[in-house]
Amino acid sequence: MIARTDFEGDSNVGVFGIATDKFVQVSPRMSDKSLETINHTFKLPLVKSTVATLDAVGIMCIANSNGLLLPYTVTSDELARLKTYGDIRVDWIDNKMTALGNIILANDKGAICHSDFDAKARRKISDTLGVEVVPGTVAKLPIVGANTVVTSRGAVVHPLATTEEIEQIAELLKVDVEVGTVNRGSPYTRLGVLANSDGMIAGTDTTGVELAHISQVLGFV
Repeated sequence: MIARTDFEGDSNVGVFGIATDKFVQVSPRMSDKSLETINHTFKLPLVKSTVATLDAVGIMCIANSNGLLLPYTVTSDELARLKTYGDIRVDWIDNKMTALGNIILANDKGAICHSDFDAKARRKISDTLGVEVVPGTVAKLPIVGANTVVTSRGAVVHPLATTEEIEQIAELLKVDVEVGTVNRGSPYTRLGVLANSDGMIAGTDTTGVELAHISQVLGFV
């Protein structure tokens, strides 16, 4: 299922949610229209919770089918609520960097993180998500999560990603990787797309050419 929409008037749909092959997490303050689109696209259990009281859950946390990792700024109520969901691991990381969705790239096969995470932090990421974690960049930038939309089937990365970066993502996350843009030329593909292995939602500003390319790389066409 492929959809093109906005959430609360914003084309950066990836900011407001995080989709895995087991569940989708969104803010509980999303409109009924947005929730209906998400339900129709993914047909998965919806986990409704803010992170650190913010609606931008796609920026603040990182998840795959094995686990959900939250920043230290998560509130005790949010953490307790999220820990009641299903059979996934839910944990938080004690690190000054809190926009985890922007600085960690992960699927069910592997993860790449901001190089400023030390060995202890990388172990926490690995333990929670159940995958190998290595530091890296995309387009020579540490915001590997914001610069890449990835599922367990494919990845679309920032147009300035280097050959070495593309090879690292392909090898560690075990997916085909191509460069691309979203929302009329934005290189921050993760922020403009919410996707898992079975469905995707792209922002309304995404052109037909961009949508076709992303759909092909992620295996929908």
